[in-house]
Amino acid sequence: MSDEQLKGLIARSVTISVPATIANLGVGYDVLGMAIDYRNELTVRVSGFALPGAAGDISLVIEGEGLGELPTDRRNVAVGAIVRGLAAAGVPNGDRLSLEIKALNRIPLARGLGSSAAAFVGGLFAGAALAGASGTVDELPGSCADLFPDDLTDRLFAAADDEEGHPDNAAAAIFGGLVASTRVDGVLTARLIAVPDATIPVLMIPDQRLPTSEMRAVLPPKVPLEDAVHNAGRMAAGVAALESGDVTGFALLADDRLHQPYRAKRYTALPDLIAAAVSAGAVSACLAGAGSAVLAITDEVSHVDAISASMEGVATAAKIGGGAVRFDVDHDGVRIEAFSGFGK
Repeated sequence: MSDEQLKGLIARSVTISVPATIANLGVGYDVLGMAIDYRNELTVRVSGFALPGAAGDISLVIEGEGLGELPTDRRNVAVGAIVRGLAAAGVPNGDRLSLEIKALNRIPLARGLGSSAAAFVGGLFAGAALAGASGTVDELPGSCADLFPDDLTDRLFAAADDEEGHPDNAAAAIFGGLVASTRVDGVLTARLIAVPDATIPVLMIPDQRLPTSEMRAVLPPKVPLEDAVHNAGRMAAGVAALESGDVTGFALLADDRLHQPYRAKRYTALPDLIAAAVSAGAVSACLAGAGSAVLAITDEVSHVDAISASMEGVATAAKIGGGAVRFDVDHDGVRIEAFSGFGK
């Protein structure tokens, strides 16, 4: 892109929000992901550009989660994602742009709630929006999956999958809802699964952090055939139940043998947290991603307080702290909240 074209991007600003996401949901290891309406926000403004061969200046302010521990320069995952999003939307030399970035992080780190996917997806779609793939003001706030061309969304999804190494969180962050994602003949694909209207997620979010790398390291390279068959059957039956409007499909999905039993050896409070939620009236409970959060599902508002108190009691006894919170399922995915400076 020429200097004159880069100059046309100066003063463009966009605010993107990305939901928290929960991967696996039990049996759907590296396949299923569900979005929760608890959002990070990323605001990016183009303030100038550097000479050819040089990188633009980065000003990054972090509020909330990660303040004081996440990098505030080009090492931050969101910065690289912005440049990749610009490139995907037709600005191959986006690293020359000087950017003013504000990240409002609500999603806790290392709890299995998709904080890394939110950062990368937010950056990707912010970059693409700055390049011009942003709809109109009248359409805002709006889902990027609705506002962006399908082929661009697909390229950004593939970039997020490459970065994360698995598509489950990224798919839910981009498309919202409950998503199954995989590669078919090498092509990344995502399909939405119906979520019954009565679904109420309750998340127990401990203070304890569990890095994904550590929780993946405890998994065996091979699993028994009967366990693989068990998970395949629960996945098929669970998805079919949800598609028919039956919230107990989540109980079938939660009945995992491929990763939760192994991770429970590292995260010893997990079995008790799950049992506490179910005994208090939850339809199901499972590890959120690699943890440490635990997702409980109910279809009765009257059960929320008891489920929350029961899981919090276990967490207190296990000395992992935290608290339980009711959320809603998010159906928008990554969203443009506002933009300005376009059309100049």
